[in-house]
Amino acid sequence: EKYRHEDDTNPNWKKHKKHVFIMSSAGKPIFTRYGDEEKLNPIYGVMCSLVNFVSEQGDTLRCIYAGNHKIAFLVRGPVFLVMASRTGEPSAHLTRQLQFLYTQLVSILTRKGLEHVFRRRHGFDLRNLLGASGEQFLSNLTSSMDAHKLSSALPLQTSLSYLLGAPSCLRLPVTARQSVNKALLSVKNRKLTYAVLIAGHKLVQFVRPRKTALWAEDLLIIINLINSSTSFRTSEGSWTPLCLPLYSPDANVFAYICFLSKYGAPDVCLVFISSSDDEFFNLSNSKHSVALQLQESSALGQIQYALRRPSFSIGEVESGGYGVARDVHHFVYVSTAVNQLVAPSFSPPYTDKRLQQQLLRAYQEAHWRLHKRNRNERMQFVVSNSHSMLVWVDRDLELFVTLGALTSRGLALAACSRLIKWIKR
Repeated sequence: EKYRHEDDTNPNWKKHKKHVFIMSSAGKPIFTRYGDEEKLNPIYGVMCSLVNFVSEQGDTLRCIYAGNHKIAFLVRGPVFLVMASRTGEPSAHLTRQLQFLYTQLVSILTRKGLEHVFRRRHGFDLRNLLGASGEQFLSNLTSSMDAHKLSSALPLQTSLSYLLGAPSCLRLPVTARQSVNKALLSVKNRKLTYAVLIAGHKLVQFVRPRKTALWAEDLLIIINLINSSTSFRTSEGSWTPLCLPLYSPDANVFAYICFLSKYGAPDVCLVFISSSDDEFFNLSNSKHSVALQLQESSALGQIQYALRRPSFSIGEVESGGYGVARDVHHFVYVSTAVNQLVAPSFSPPYTDKRLQQQLLRAYQEAHWRLHKRNRNERMQFVVSNSHSMLVWVDRDLELFVTLGALTSRGLALAACSRLIKWIKR
């Protein structure tokens, strides 16, 4: 909820733990997470002045520390982004979230479009171009990045996806995944850039041309797009221009979006991305072909079932004979080769959402230490009062494993080795 009635004079506005402000370099409001942009105009003016003052000194304002608050700044051409937080997150991760918000802004208007608008009119009100849908995309993205909040109904893995820059994958039987892949490949043609199947906030499968990558950040933008508007769910097929900033930041592609409710899978969405603007009817036929193949192979029903049931548990790893359950409480595995992540459901002691929130903070700290400038470590082992955490980095993976506070380094290493064998099985 945006709480439009609130402003900086309202005590409730100050109680929010994380604020987001986006403005033009002229100080014109573009977006705020809470409150009404017009009522917060003086705050936008102050933040813009701070950025410009530091810039005039030949420097860049990155973060201000004030008590338990961190105020992160990100300058991207004519757009200034600010995040004020007292959540305890590392400043590097606040900046990372601002970068995702900028990426979302570019996906709506393109980088070239943004620069052109402000080159022509320095004080242009970008909200006129964004409209209600653009604001909804940005609001939904901020909520997804904060899925660990106690009030959030989203799974914590949604936050992990943005934290680690890798979409979460839906676990499926091998035969079902092969059926999905076969169905998507059957409609592949030279005008189809990507075909993506998404269930909820999780990736099921995608196909792409051999020499054209689908970047994880672009994939997360697509997932946020389809989950931001109810109109996509009620339509039999939507056709919308979209910029994929890592694929081509200055140009639009065209997305055919369809939830497969008509085929008995209301939470499964098929997305076709094409560079041609006249492919709507062809892609509509392709959608019907893919949906029928998924129905006939029973893959669609298995996707719906997998989406409803909890993710796998640590106990499954134990039952497979890999012997990690007595040591490992939770883990996050990121395949850096394909930029996708997997994590189990929460088990004791992390069944309480407050403890899950603390665990996410621990993962954030571990990720920050791992990618801290001038550090090139392949392994870290950190012990706190509540847990120990082993971070293991290899050529094609990053593994964050949470263990008991009394677990020794040797036992942690042995558990991680067994865990990697189970994941790669």
